[in-house]
Amino acid sequence: MTSVYPESSTKTYQPLLTHLEHLAEQHRMLAPAHCCLALLDLRLLPPLIEQPGPLTLLLTPAEHEFFQRFRYAKRQTEWLGGRVAAKYCLRQLFATGGSPCLWRRYSILADAHGRPRLERPQADCPEATISISHSHGYAAALACQAGSCGIDIQQLTPKLANVAERFAREEELTLIDPQLATLTRLGLIWTAKEAVKKCLLSDHPSFFGQIRLTRLEQDQNPSRWTARCHITQPEAMAATVRMAEVDGHLLACATGDAHA
Repeated sequence: MTSVYPESSTKTYQPLLTHLEHLAEQHRMLAPAHCCLALLDLRLLPPLIEQPGPLTLLLTPAEHEFFQRFRYAKRQTEWLGGRVAAKYCLRQLFATGGSPCLWRRYSILADAHGRPRLERPQADCPEATISISHSHGYAAALACQAGSCGIDIQQLTPKLANVAERFAREEELTLIDPQLATLTRLGLIWTAKEAVKKCLLSDHPSFFGQIRLTRLEQDQNPSRWTARCHITQPEAMAATVRMAEVDGHLLACATGDAHA
C-alpha cells in the first residue's frame, strides 16, 4: 500500500497504518461490501500526540483547532482515535476509484447533536456516510458509500447487567444461546441496538422502546453473530447487524433497509 504521508514521516506513522490494516482485515467480514470498517487500539496514539507537528498531517486545520480545546488526555485520545479510524475507512473506501482519500481531504466535526459530521473541503471529494464509536481503549469507525450505517463498540462490564432492564427484553434474551456468558448476551443486545440507533434513529434521543431484536444467528466463527432488528417508530424499518467479540468488547455494524 502506498503511504499517504510524506516520506520523512513514514517511520512515525507506519506502526499505526500496519495496525489499522491488520485489524481491518481481521474484521472486514462485519462490514457490507459497500462499507469499510476500522478498529484502532488507542494506546498507539499518545506517542503521536506528544510529538510536535505530526497531528497536522492527520487533521485538517479546523479539526486541529478543535482538538486543541480538549483539556483531558483521555478525551483527546478518544476523539482523535475516532477521526483516524474514520479517515482510514474513507481512504480504503475510495482507493479503488482512482482518487485516494488523503487524511486532510475531509473534516470530521460534530453537528448540533454532537454526532460526527463529514465535511468535504474540496468539491471533488466523494460523499460518504460515517459512524464512530469508542469504548475503554478502542475506537471504531464505519464508512459507507451509499445509504446509512452505524457502529458501536462496548466493553463487557458489569454495568450492562445493572441497567439490563432498560434495554433487554425477555423475548430478546431467549433468542440468544443461554450457554453464552450473561454479559455477552446482554452486550449483543446493547451493541446491536446502539448500532441501529446510529444508523436509522440518530435524530431520536429515546430509542430502546422502538427497536426490537427479532433474530440472532451465530456464524461458523463462534465469536461472530448476525442479527436482525425491527423498528416500529417513527416508521417501519429494519436493519441487519453483524457483531463480533474483540478483546473483551463487542463490536457491531448496522446497515439499514428502507422498510421492514
